[in-house]
Amino acid sequence: MLSIITRLVLEYVDIDESLITRETNPMKDLQLNSYDFISIIGKIEAELGLEIEEREIRRLETLGDLDDYIKTKMIN
Repeated sequence: MLSIITRLVLEYVDIDESLITRETNPMKDLQLNSYDFISIIGKIEAELGLEIEEREIRRLETLGDLDDYIKTKMIN
């Protein structure tokens, strides 16, 4: 899933791909604001056909957290 997250982040912001790791915090490390992050989440939801609840989004601190959450949702 991290490859999908990486691709969608790169489509949204013009940054070096090496900045995107499991430990990357979108707000702190990529200087995304909450609107940017929500927009990326929306693209992920649309592409994967799942819904990430707002309260869960608030808990996602890193792209690794997002990756783990998506994997859990895909299994259930």
